[in-house]
Amino acid sequence: MQRTSKTAPLRVVSYNILAQAYVRPGRYPRSSPAALDRRARRARLLAQLANLSADVYCLQEVEPDAHEAIAAHLGDAYRGAFEAKRGRPDGCSIFARADRVAIERVDALHYAAHDPGDDQLALIAALRCDAGALAVASTHLRWQPDATPPERHLGRLQFIELLDHREARLAALPVWVIAGDLNATSQSAVVSAALDRGLALSCRSQRPWDTCNINGRRRKLDYLLYAPGTLEPRPGALPKLGRDTPMPSEVHPSDHLPLAVDFAWPSGA
Repeated sequence: MQRTSKTAPLRVVSYNILAQAYVRPGRYPRSSPAALDRRARRARLLAQLANLSADVYCLQEVEPDAHEAIAAHLGDAYRGAFEAKRGRPDGCSIFARADRVAIERVDALHYAAHDPGDDQLALIAALRCDAGALAVASTHLRWQPDATPPERHLGRLQFIELLDHREARLAALPVWVIAGDLNATSQSAVVSAALDRGLALSCRSQRPWDTCNINGRRRKLDYLLYAPGTLEPRPGALPKLGRDTPMPSEVHPSDHLPLAVDFAWPSGA
């Protein structure tokens, strides 16, 4: 299929929306009661998602009622899919704009590498848009300290499972975007595994690029990964986080920022 410069880029958003089950004042001492209030936070989150105007939303820490609320708020303009973690209150969602993107298949991968009772997963959707076919994965990996040996790093082992799944089950779809809260810094064994397998950071040139502020430590933990040559990324702007920026807040409804990238297909590809 010949593609031209007239093909509109595909806006993909990755966002850990923060499950309400994990919202506890002791965990977020800098956040005001108003910032943590369930109803008010949900309203801010829904408004923020709508304002992002994504073609594809890849969401993490989504509770079943949050998935339903987002689906209702986005309305018939979007089609969605959800997979819950086993034994946990949350899971992952994907929403695609119906007039641009068709969801042709949805697959859930519950990682074999995990601590007992601590399920993590990837929700994978095979999509078709006006520029061609692609797959997106929304995933949430297990956090491990950067100093963890690679052979024992659960986040790295989970990510490798996802890449192996891609090659074994979805090799016919060469265009991939892997989105999610990788719970890993750019110097981690997780990101190293991605780079070793030929993926790239779509937001490498983005500054600022931190997506969360944990106990006064600003970090990038959220990523949109792709294979160079298959897509051309144009990352959006992120607000600058200070050491004292509270998250969640009445500005930021989650403890992560949404990460948005416009992906274009190379002309003539």
